[in-house]
Amino acid sequence: MAYHTILVELADDSGLEPRLQAARTLADRFKAVLIGMHVMPPPFIPGSYGEAAAYLGPDLIEAQRAANREIKKRVQTVFRRICGADAIWQEAEGDRGDLLAEAAHTTDLVLASRAKAGGTDAPNVLDQLVTAAGVPALALPPDVSGGLGQSVLVGWNGSREAARAAHDALPFLHEAKRVILCAVGEEAAKSLGAAAAMLQRHGLAVHAQQLADPDGDAGQVLLAQAGAERADLLVMGAYGHARLRELVFGGATRHVLREATLPVLFGS
Repeated sequence: MAYHTILVELADDSGLEPRLQAARTLADRFKAVLIGMHVMPPPFIPGSYGEAAAYLGPDLIEAQRAANREIKKRVQTVFRRICGADAIWQEAEGDRGDLLAEAAHTTDLVLASRAKAGGTDAPNVLDQLVTAAGVPALALPPDVSGGLGQSVLVGWNGSREAARAAHDALPFLHEAKRVILCAVGEEAAKSLGAAAAMLQRHGLAVHAQQLADPDGDAGQVLLAQAGAERADLLVMGAYGHARLRELVFGGATRHVLREATLPVLFGS
């Protein structure tokens, strides 16, 4: 497996330039085509306008479209400056998460921003990409460095999702200087040796670790271990329990989406 086509989210946020630098670096590393996707929100008229909407509606919609054009122009300028003329620009209007997930279907890897660690906002776009993109999703913090993937921590629990993530990450693992395969708890560690052997057959030098699970929060344990190992990339499966249970109780996936300070690759 290789990443021949990489899609990067083009949102007008504080992490845009670091995210594009990381995307350009990864595209060069893997000799991949780089696609940037900019999604503009559709204009709308607030319900509070009531009867006035009939008079103010057209002007309000045009003002929103004008603002969208200004943002697009600004983002496109940064995109071309960092990614070059050979990168592919795509744009659309609609729901950002849905359209990015749809565009990701014809790529090998999608890069998207994540909120600052500890925030309270739901990670809507990443949540949609992790569940709907069909390809690995790389969640990037606002201050991401382009040199990610030198030391990689791979979460393992024997599940389908963990297996998919480990295989999806193989291009990164082959480039890494250090690969740590980490299982949290006795149940997760039952197939740890077999998983390490599988990755070793891919020519990887893998360090296998079993960690205690004192409070049942595997996401928290993985993040703590990634920090202790000075990993610059965490690889893990997503939503291993029932989707509704994950939404209600949180789970490792949502904990990591909210709290990670390093890039995280979620398997497809």
